[in-house]
Parts: sequence; structure tokens; C-alpha cells
Amino acid sequence: MLAAVATVILVAFALLERTLRARLENFGLNTLVVRQMVGPNDSSIDLYGEGPDLLEPLTQEGRKIRLHQLYPRARTELQSDLPVLTYSREDLPTLVSWGMPDAAFVYVNDSLPAKTTIEVWFNHQPATAMIAPVGNYFRRLGLDNFLLAPQGWASEVERLGYIETTFFEKTAAIPMQRCADAINLVYRVDGKPPPQIQSALPWLRELESLQGRQQRWRMILAGILGSTVALVYGSIALLEFRQNLFITALLRSLGAPRRFLYVRQWLENAFLANVSTLAAIAAVALFHREIYGTLGFARSALDLRQGNPYLTSEIAMILLWVNAGAVLSSFPVAFGLRKPVGKILN
Repeated sequence: MLAAVATVILVAFALLERTLRARLENFGLNTLVVRQMVGPNDSSIDLYGEGPDLLEPLTQEGRKIRLHQLYPRARTELQSDLPVLTYSREDLPTLVSWGMPDAAFVYVNDSLPAKTTIEVWFNHQPATAMIAPVGNYFRRLGLDNFLLAPQGWASEVERLGYIETTFFEKTAAIPMQRCADAINLVYRVDGKPPPQIQSALPWLRELESLQGRQQRWRMILAGILGSTVALVYGSIALLEFRQNLFITALLRSLGAPRRFLYVRQWLENAFLANVSTLAAIAAVALFHREIYGTLGFARSALDLRQGNPYLTSEIAMILLWVNAGAVLSSFPVAFGLRKPVGKILN
């Protein structure tokens, strides 16, 4: 029972860590998303991708693209409120490298077949857009689907203002926090309000905190498990040894060495402890989906094909401490075997 409880807790920590790592991989450990509102009277308003860019120095530390999310929405035959993001010609090669088709208009949608076309209407202008999946980069926008259009296509709408969204993927070996601090400093020096910066830093801190808690719980559970096994098996071994004290002394008088009797007791304890522990781990693994599905874990975390949490160092630690407890439980027998045979038989 102790092994089963320890397995459930340690595997839960492993699944939480896996979930966080999946979120980090989807967002990108080296990626920042910077959002800033640009009003119609703002001096930095840019209609054709040639306006001032406060974040241009970031290109020396990695690659970036700058998109404008317009306030009006486009429509299709299937959707009437489609978000519109515009891009400059300079950013088109980067978009293509991120998996977008080399087309002027792209309808980003996961539910429709890729590389087919669909008619869209925006500001009373029709266009034919090619359908493409969202991909990991654009999932950071939090939009299920949207339209990518070239800047200047609807300049009168862009003059009303937009949300400037900059994707920055760093390639230089500098800390992500330093990049975020530098961006805030640039906006502050320019007299602009601080932008909204989205990155993987909060998840990284959460992952580090989770790993620290997991390390503490691992040691606590291992200590409890090992000491309890030692106490229970030690008590049973001592009672059994006292019960069979005369037979043990008789065997010793017939030439059975003390070391053989001690090893036999230790092997018996180790066998029972390991069999029961492995049975508990196997039972938890057998009902893996039921246990952790009830605890609210996502389906991706329940898929053992992405990595079996029952074949990790945490589970090996449980077996290690169980065997340590089995060794400790044999110590009373070792002390009992030191008693002279003559005193026992008399």
C-alpha cells in the first residue's frame, strides 16, 4: 500500500512535469511575443512595413517578424468574425520558413484541409486565401484561426490603428529575461507604455519549482517507505526468529553457518518486499488512465507512448529504499545469531 501511494504521487509529479514541458515546447523556450497597441494618431503607425521599429536591434540576437492585428474582422462562408493580421514583404520568407505557404493571403485554420483555397471578404474587398495549419509558432497568439494578408491591402483600415505583434526567436546565448528587460527599457526610454510580453519564463519558473518540490517529496516518501518496511519486516523477522530459535540453533549445531542463516532470512525479506512493491507499481500502471484521468490530467499526459513514467529514476528510488528496508529488517536476526548455541539448546 505504501509503494502504491508513493508511486501515484511520484508519477503524478512526472506527469505534471511532462505537461509543463509540452507547453514549453509548444510555445518555444527561446521565443518572445511582444504586443503593443498603436493608435491612429501614433507616430509609429506603419502601413507598408517601412515605419519605425523600436525592436529592430533584436535582429542582431535572433530573427523576428512584425504583424499588425487589425480591429475589424474578415468573413468567409464558414465564419463571420475572422481576425486579420497583416505582414510586410520582408517578413514573407520567415513566414514561409515557419510553414506558411508562399501565397499573398493565407487562411490559418486546423479544421479545414490544407493547401486548398477559400474566398474571404474584408472591408468590402474579396480575396482568395490558401488554407494552412496553425503550427506551433502561431499557437502563441491564442487564435484558433485567422487571415494573414499583406500590409497595405486595406490601408484605410490600418490607419484606424492595430495591435502590433512581434515574434522574436533568439539565437544568441543570452538569457530570455535579459531580452524582456531590454524591450521594456526601450519602450520606457521612448516614452511609450510598457508592452505586453509573453514568453516561457513563467512556465520555466513553475517547472523549476515543481522539480524542487518533487525532489523534496521523493526524499520524504523514500524515507517513510524505507523506514516503515524496515520496522514491519524487522518486527516480523524478529518474531519469526524467536519462534524458530531452537530450530536455528539446532541447524547451527549441525554445521549450518550463521552467514547462511542470515542470508536466507535477508533474501526472504527482500523477495517479499520486491514482489509486493512491483505488484503495487504494476497495479497503478494497469489503472493509469482511470487514476490520473480522475485527477484531471490531459489526454496527452495519459499516453504512455510518449514516455513511460513507471520506468524512471523515481520508481527505481522506491525499489532502492524498499530493498534498503529489507536489509535493515534483517539486522535483528544478525544480532540473534550471535547468541551461543549451547545456551539455546540447554
